[in-house]
Amino acid sequence: MDEFGFIAEYLSCLAGPEGLDLKDDAAVWKPPAGFDAVISMDTLVEGVHFPQDKFDAQIAQKLIAVNVSDIIAKGADPLGYFLSLSLPKKTDLEALKDFCSGLDAAQYDYEVKLWGGDTTRTDGPLTMSVTMIGTVPTGKAVLRTGAKIGDFVCVTGNIGGSYLGLKTLLKQIDTEVYPTKFWVNKYHMPRPAFEFRAGVRTYANAAIDISDGLLADAEHLARASGVCIDINLPAIPLSTISTAWVSAQPDQQVARLELATGGDDYQVLMCVSEAQIPALKKQAALRKINLAVIGKVISGAGVTCRGSDGEVIPVTEPGYRHF
Repeated sequence: MDEFGFIAEYLSCLAGPEGLDLKDDAAVWKPPAGFDAVISMDTLVEGVHFPQDKFDAQIAQKLIAVNVSDIIAKGADPLGYFLSLSLPKKTDLEALKDFCSGLDAAQYDYEVKLWGGDTTRTDGPLTMSVTMIGTVPTGKAVLRTGAKIGDFVCVTGNIGGSYLGLKTLLKQIDTEVYPTKFWVNKYHMPRPAFEFRAGVRTYANAAIDISDGLLADAEHLARASGVCIDINLPAIPLSTISTAWVSAQPDQQVARLELATGGDDYQVLMCVSEAQIPALKKQAALRKINLAVIGKVISGAGVTCRGSDGEVIPVTEPGYRHF
């Protein structure tokens, strides 16, 4: 099957009206009156962001989820996306069909449609990119630059499960001791706080999605806002199974720090004024979103991380670095 046959048979059915049935070289879209466009792009590379030969429905769902996560952190609603696929010649049709079924499932979950993109062959690793388009009421996008001294630092979901999934795949965790399928699913199919995007838009002064590691992304936000983010390490929320893993480690503080810097969580880290915390918690409860207050915004620069005794913990590697 050639490129055009693949597009016609497997991708055109995923397209929204903006994508013109994928029969043109561009999409046509007019942002609604009173809204700003929010645009983000992420790339996944085989052997870097996902295991070799992991080209299936799960990686398609992850590709959409990590891009939706960026849009959510702006308090925006995702609408459509452009897909770029650079496929090795060995990629077979069944894998392509499975991948497209994953796109279909993710589109349903996150209420988006395919608007266009590009497909090519490559002699290098399989590489895929998505450019995600969303909208937010004019002037309401939540940026990294809005954190204020005195804000509380909050996070959605649980942290560290995806990292433990990666450790499982790298055979660094005993699968006979822990029910590791939970972690592996977190790694392959993260679930950002899609239902909470209006909460971010309404209550957060600043926000960022957690991809490189909670402490690393807190540092990005702190630098953009010109403040210091002071984090209480024991307050960072973990799942029950991740807490059990921490409890079994020889140094539990080091283990917690490992999870706080592991990355691939795709949750929202946000700075919220103290007065808005009760309303934020109520909104999270209504949406069945786990929400934890894990620190405060203070004067200074960068990130400080404190243990259970309140003492500052030295952090040499706050998260994943691409370069």
